Amino acid sequence: MADHLRAPTRNNYFYGQLMTVETFTTETDYFLRQERTFSRLAVGHGVVCGLDVQLVDAGQAVVVTPGLAVDRWGRRIVVPRTSARIPIPDEVLEEAVERGRECRQDACVQVLLGYHECVTDPMPVHAGDCDDPSPCMPGTLREGYSVSFRADCAPTKRPSPGGRLIRGGRVDYAELARLVTRDCPPLAADARVVLAALQIEDCPPHAEGDPDITVRPIAPTNQVLMRLLLALLESTHE
Repeated sequence: MADHLRAPTRNNYFYGQLMTVETFTTETDYFLRQERTFSRLAVGHGVVCGLDVQLVDAGQAVVVTPGLAVDRWGRRIVVPRTSARIPIPDEVLEEAVERGRECRQDACVQVLLGYHECVTDPMPVHAGDCDDPSPCMPGTLREGYSVSFRADCAPTKRPSPGGRLIRGGRVDYAELARLVTRDCPPLAADARVVLAALQIEDCPPHAEGDPDITVRPIAPTNQVLMRLLLALLESTHE
């Protein structure tokens, strides 16, 4: 049973209906759930465009350039302008160095982009009850983003269709049907999107070199798929 898949529920409007907060919340939730479920299962998660990661402050902080991503729950994350400097926490740098020593491998820190909501635009409450005496309430939910760090090395993404879809120069439709008939993937425990991996050096701990963006998942938009098809066509004629 796919607990993350739910039958959609929407309002059934009629003349004389009393409109409440719950009515409008149901309307908003319906469209948000439909959009996010489709984005997660049909488009996939990853970076759509932009969102480069750049080191600043001698490797002690990063900035993220403008761009768009879809997280692992199907939510769109918009970075409208280059972020302010975001310091890499000392404890994350130290953990990365210590883990590198214990495992005898490179010390790495992942840069992750997350979805974040905040309430804003307070306005007066013109009606209320004894349970809600607040003179004003926020009138807007602003969809923003957060940047966090994790002491770990992310492997380079090498997407695989999960089966051999091309046989003898033709699409194997039976294999394609088996591919889409598998269970719908559940919601991930962590919805964040990996943007880059940073190489960490010791004495003192800091990031060095160019951030590795090859670890980021890429949302397979129509433009990306078209460019891939054209590149494949060009390669067959070389």
